[in-house]
Amino acid sequence: MPETFTVVDDDGIAVTVYRWEADGPVRALVHVAHGLGEHALRYDRLARTLNAAGCTVSAHDQRAHGATAAATGGLGHLGPRGMEGTIDSLHAVTGAVRGTATNAPFFLLGHSWGSMLAQKDAIRWGVELDGLVLSGTTLMEPPFLPPADLNAPFAPAATDYDWLSRDPDEVRKYVDDPLCGFQPDFPFEEMAFLLGGPTDAVPATLPILIMNGSVDPVGGEVGGDALADAYRAVGIRDLTVRIYPEARHELFNEINRDEVVADLITWLEEHT
Repeated sequence: MPETFTVVDDDGIAVTVYRWEADGPVRALVHVAHGLGEHALRYDRLARTLNAAGCTVSAHDQRAHGATAAATGGLGHLGPRGMEGTIDSLHAVTGAVRGTATNAPFFLLGHSWGSMLAQKDAIRWGVELDGLVLSGTTLMEPPFLPPADLNAPFAPAATDYDWLSRDPDEVRKYVDDPLCGFQPDFPFEEMAFLLGGPTDAVPATLPILIMNGSVDPVGGEVGGDALADAYRAVGIRDLTVRIYPEARHELFNEINRDEVVADLITWLEEHT
């Protein structure tokens, strides 16, 4: 099991953080911001594969999720200052993780909702990052916003979560996990806080990797390409886009996950 510790954010919320140490010398630090309705320990397999490539990996149970939910009022409750507090909480955690590690380069990897938070983090604190990885992501502007019914493109579906992956075993793990699939208990206006694309406050020198499945209903090829275009428009010089044909939302749990993780490791090695 990974090391577990807590970071107290600016609102006094005790955030649960996990850390998987690299096998041997540390080449990079990677911090994972997970998606809505899941939790950080779902990234254990990814973390251990990155460990073998020389990366120390950390991830936190975001507000309203996993073990941190006990400090925010239960699953689905964001706690003080809602979404803005959640973004500040992410920054508090990454600051603590960076402060306890070596001088290895630091990468923020955001998936889905975590990628939307990471986009905002890069606008505010991008100078603190050595690279940004966004998976299952999209440009948070119309017409690229995720639809209300994410499962509709996959009807007739075996579960309500077939949109996550083509691997039925991975979908079943999600369905059977009591810390996954709950409904957020906060108003839609909180999600509106995430609207808007990148600005020129993102450092032009920040390397960015966008990874999407082509049929992911959250963004897919169209939303991923739109986000990439938006980053180019604000001057990002080092931008890589990987679109995986027929892949769905959770690339790290997809049937081609070995290919996806190998691409991620290659990109990290190119930027360390």
